[in-house]
Amino acid sequence: MSRPTTSPQLIKNISLLLFSFLIFSGTALSQKQLVILKNGRVRASFKEGEYLRFVLKKDHRHAEGHIVELNDFSMITSNDTVKFKDILKINIKKHRGPARTANGIGGLLFLGGIVYLAVDQLNVAAGINAQNDTPAEWIIPLAAIGVGAAMIFIRPKYMHINGIQYLMAVDYTSPFYQR
Repeated sequence: MSRPTTSPQLIKNISLLLFSFLIFSGTALSQKQLVILKNGRVRASFKEGEYLRFVLKKDHRHAEGHIVELNDFSMITSNDTVKFKDILKINIKKHRGPARTANGIGGLLFLGGIVYLAVDQLNVAAGINAQNDTPAEWIIPLAAIGVGAAMIFIRPKYMHINGIQYLMAVDYTSPFYQR
């Protein structure tokens, strides 16, 4: 049985196909993202094609639409072209991470109240303290847990864009790009 020979036309076609894949692979990575930055950390990110709700500074007009294209200082949505400096606040409800119980004062109050109740009940079980019979002994840890839980789990729907938090369009070469 003889070996099949490869024709020069087949080699040309394969090399043309590989060359075209090489050229178009760069455009697949070029999708930009709109990020909200605060102190060098990404608070929320939006990709092209995602639905976005925001409030404009002028007359506090609510606007919304799919992000069609992101430029350096503006974006084109399915309804309008908007400059980043004209946006007052953005709806980030679906773009934030889970609530963190170990961060901030709310986490300290929430976890501190739970630890206080647990240690108190362990002391009662060990016979060090008597059983808490009065409601006044339960008010302080329950209030701390309630206030801490409110601080953790009640979060605003919109994030204001100001001098501390700002919008930026990034591409895959930026350190703020979210995969």
